[in-house]
Amino acid sequence: MIEMMIRSIRIEAEGVRSFELVPAGRESLPPWSPGAHIQVCLPAGLQRAYSLCNHSGEDQLYRIAVKLEANSRGGSQAMHRLQVGERLRIGAPTNLFEIDASASHHVLLAGGIGITPLYAMRNALGTAAELHYFARSAAHAAWADRLGESATLHAGLDGTQTAAALAMIVRTHAGDAGTSFYTCGPAPFMAAVETALAAAGVPAQRLRSERFSATPGTAASDGTFTIAFARSGVEAEVPAGIPIIQVARACGVDIPTSCEQGVCGACLSEVLEGTPTHHDAYLNEAEQAGGKLMLPCVSRCAGKRLVLDR
Repeated sequence: MIEMMIRSIRIEAEGVRSFELVPAGRESLPPWSPGAHIQVCLPAGLQRAYSLCNHSGEDQLYRIAVKLEANSRGGSQAMHRLQVGERLRIGAPTNLFEIDASASHHVLLAGGIGITPLYAMRNALGTAAELHYFARSAAHAAWADRLGESATLHAGLDGTQTAAALAMIVRTHAGDAGTSFYTCGPAPFMAAVETALAAAGVPAQRLRSERFSATPGTAASDGTFTIAFARSGVEAEVPAGIPIIQVARACGVDIPTSCEQGVCGACLSEVLEGTPTHHDAYLNEAEQAGGKLMLPCVSRCAGKRLVLDR
């Protein structure tokens, strides 16, 4: 973990604040790349992952932006209470949303606060990228005054209008195999992006995405099962609707967590026995099919018993 100090706080849009973090000591910061995120340790034991929205060449600071969520689980509220000069501990940058180095053109599709990683990508890619930013209104659009000519702000559109705009953008580039698409934002927005790509016949391999949360599991996979933690020597029942990590905490088994929505990978665990039912957005299709890894914050068991290496 790295101890950082908040050097500045800026209001970027309605409900959105950016935080400029610098080392509290003299140490150099680990390198970052566009699309990366950091884990931030907050008061009351909270940990949250936030995308870096640095500009190219900003290697001695990290910049993040946080939207104050009406249904916050505590993270955004804690961030918005922080003041300049306060200290935080963070983890080194991790990138699960990298730029496609093989592409010659990049179409960035941002929904709401999903602009954060795409803003850093656009800054790095310059004229090789075009950014389409969908926001509730111009007042809700972060960095609206600094998006530049290669960006288009789509403000105040309803669901039907958003879908139509996305379809038009995608069709413009669908025939160019050298174009990659990127998206981040609320689940309905990202689903609309995927629908537009599928309708235009764009292969799924040309889309890179980062989600705020995983797709909820289905009722059929939400039955009661037994969980065993091999290293801890603990076994317990997991009732329907109760996450594995909640049962683990009750049993005194320590599983690191952050987002608790199947996105960040902090709770990644090895499966020793049983078949997991995956509801995360972290593992790729091959890893999920292999059945050897799972995220116990959202995923469950397809049978009656699951053993984790915890």
